Order: sequence, then structure tokens, then C-alpha cells
Amino acid sequence: MPKTIAVLGSALFFAVAPSSVAGLVPWWITRWEFRPPFFDLDATRAVGILLIVAGLPGLVDSFARFALQGLGTPAPIAPTQNLVVTGLYRYVRNPIYVALVAVILGQAALFGDRVVIMLVGSGMVFAVDRCERSSNNLQRNFNNIGVRSFILTGAPLHGTGPATTPFPRQRPRHE
Repeated sequence: MPKTIAVLGSALFFAVAPSSVAGLVPWWITRWEFRPPFFDLDATRAVGILLIVAGLPGLVDSFARFALQGLGTPAPIAPTQNLVVTGLYRYVRNPIYVALVAVILGQAALFGDRVVIMLVGSGMVFAVDRCERSSNNLQRNFNNIGVRSFILTGAPLHGTGPATTPFPRQRPRHE
């Protein structure tokens, strides 16, 4: 897929999926009205702001990496041509889900809304199912021992970077 199409596809998918899940749905539930803070501690609102501020850049970065490095989109109908193993993908298998959970939990803490926390719980059921499917797709599309190891263990791929291969180095076995 050409880079321009990948960027436009990722931007469109970003506008539809995470913007709805992390923006529109929490707004629909809370109307962004402040309720009493959790545990009657105003500090929970600060934690909420921190979670939102930490989650948004990770979400945007992950989508950008899908388009610019993977030459595809996070959408299942237009997957990447290249395996993305840099940025947050170097440390977390599904940083988009982690970022979405951070943003949604941040809104729950900021606005003091327990219903939004239930949204995260139900979203986690979807995420676990989606992670299982994406693992199968990764294994099918990028059939390499490093990818299999990454999928099976969830361990980060070491040795990644601009000057190195995105797959773990093979170490000699000493028996």
C-alpha cells in the first residue's frame, strides 16, 4: 500500500474507531460533567488527567507507526505490509489498546463516573478477543521465528532499531 493511502486510511480509522470508543462513548455516558471524585479525593482527578495525557500521545504514535513504518492501517481490512516493532510496539504487544484504556480510565477518574469504568471492563473482553485474532494474523502474515517467539511469549523484540534487524538474534546453544 502506498504511504499516502496508508496515512489517509489510518487517519480515517482513527477518526472512526478510537475517537468513538475513547471520546464519543465516554462523552455520551458522562456528558463530561463532573461528579464527586472517587473516594472523595480530588487527587483522583489529577490521576485522570495524567492517564489521558499519557494515553493520547501513545495512541497517535501507534497509528502513525502503522501508516509510516507498516505501510498499512490498524484496521483489519487494510493490514500492514511490514511488521511494526518500534516505539511502544517494542515494549507492549498492543499499545493502541493500552492507550485507549488509559484515556478511558482517565476520563472515568477525571469525571468521577463509575459507568465509564464498566465501559473499560467490557472493552477488555473485546480487546482480549481481538489480541488473539491479531496474534493469529501476525503469525500467518509474518511467518518468522522471531515473530512466533514474540507472539507466544509477549516478550519485546530485542535488537530492534534503525540499524538492526527487527527480529531477535539467534544465540548459539551450549549443551
